[in-house]
This record gives sequence, structure tokens and C-alpha cells, in this order.
Amino acid sequence: MVELTVDRAQPPLEERIFRLNPWRVSAALWVASLTVIALGLFREWYVTAFGFETIAKDLRHLAFNAEYCLPAWYSSLVLVFSAILLTITALSAARNGERHLLHWALLVPIFIGLSIDEATGVHEIVIEPMRNGLDLSGFFHFGWVIPGTVLVAAGGLIYLPFLLALPFRTRLMFFGAGLLYVGGALGMEVVGGKLLTVYGETSFPYQVAYCTEEIMEILGVSLFAASLLGHLKRRFGGAVLVLS
Repeated sequence: MVELTVDRAQPPLEERIFRLNPWRVSAALWVASLTVIALGLFREWYVTAFGFETIAKDLRHLAFNAEYCLPAWYSSLVLVFSAILLTITALSAARNGERHLLHWALLVPIFIGLSIDEATGVHEIVIEPMRNGLDLSGFFHFGWVIPGTVLVAAGGLIYLPFLLALPFRTRLMFFGAGLLYVGGALGMEVVGGKLLTVYGETSFPYQVAYCTEEIMEILGVSLFAASLLGHLKRRFGGAVLVLS
């Protein structure tokens, strides 16, 4: 059957449907994530083994502990992808008359904001003023972790009923993704601050801390995106887009 819109024939609906294959997309996502992690670890080994004064210099654009580099860009990209999947999930939930639509919808701007921050490092603006104003050091060397912890705790309390209402598998994967991402972004940032002030910025303990932080963040956002793909498949039959 051909649908007519404003006297113009359109292709049948089945020809205008674009479906994401969750397993293929998840597999590609994990391959990309592990590749970025491997490149970052290679850079750390290369600099440790050969120093900065080589033909390849310090491979800064592969560095974990730098802004405007591949790991930060990739995390930002996966966060945007997650925001797109969240939009599809919210629309699918609305179409099926499910609860907690506002929770799904609010996650979209949250993830877009996280993506922007990951790409630009906006949160670092508050580090120096808080460090100087409150005389912070040690675990709180990176002062943004204080308001960051408050925001995460408040968000966790608000979203707890939503999380508990999710299907068991989705709930478990969301929890694991959040634990990885927040544990890296906040937990390892706290640990890294202490190690930096005690051993110095170029020390091996601090190097391990910031590598662990970035790896946990990449794994966290990757697991979240993969869990969303799985949720869409199990709950709604997949991520479906109707092309106009």
C-alpha cells in the first residue's frame, strides 16, 4: 500500500524504516572503544620508554591526560550517540504508554551537556578559584569534584525510582555503566589529586591514576550506549527510525 501525503506518493512504510542492528552497533562500539584505549596506553608506554624528544614527539593527541585529544573526543562522541539513543528510547516509551517519560527525556540534555563538557573541559574553570579560595589540596586538588559529587548525589536520589523501575538486565547494566563512569570521573579524579600532590605530575602513580580514570570513563559510556541498544531491542523491538 502506498501512503499519499499532499498528493505526492511516498514509498511504502517498510521501505522508509531504518533499523539499527543492536548487536552489530554494540560490537563496532566496543572495538572502537578498545582501540582508543589501546592507543592511549601505547602513548603512555611510548613516552615512558623513549621520552618526549623523538620524531613522533609526545603523541599528545593520543594522551589520556590532555584536553582536545582522541580519548576526550571519543568519549564526547559516544555521549552524543547515547543522547540520540535516549531520544529514540523516550519516543518509543511515549508511543507505548510507558511511565517515567520525563526521566528518559531529561537524560537527553544531561548527556548532551556531558558531551560538551568532555570535549571542552568546562568543569575545569572552577578548579583554580575553588583551590585558591578554599585552600584545597590532596584529595581535593581538583576542586570541581566537590560540586560534582553534590550534583551526582542529587541526581542519583532523583533517578533512583526510575532506575528501580527498569527491567532487571537494563537496570544492572545502567548501574554498572554509572559506577564505571562516575568512579572514573569523580573517584579516580580524587585519588589522582592526592597522588599528584604527593608524587608530582610526571610520577608513575599519577600516570596510573589518570590512565585508569580515562579508561573507566570510556568503558562506562560504552557500556551505557550498549545497554541502551539492548534495552531498545528487548523492550521495543530495536531502534527504529522512520525516514520522511
